[in-house]
Amino acid sequence: MSERLSPNFTRAEFACKCGCGFAEPDPALVTGLQALRDALGKPIIITSGCRCAKHNTAEGGAKRSMHVAGKAADIRVARMT
Repeated sequence: MSERLSPNFTRAEFACKCGCGFAEPDPALVTGLQALRDALGKPIIITSGCRCAKHNTAEGGAKRSMHVAGKAADIRVARMT
């Protein structure tokens, strides 16, 4: 079981998709996403959270991407655009 960071998010949800193990989201990001989830009353799916530099480059991310600093997440919410 992955470490719970908030009532609705775990560390594993933020982990770099390349499998390198980078999963250190900024606490302010987690707090903000939890507040959004509470306001929406709907689950939030993190499609991209933390990214190591190599994975960020492979994804075409910006050189100074906030994903690399653990300060950004791409999300999806069912039936919302």
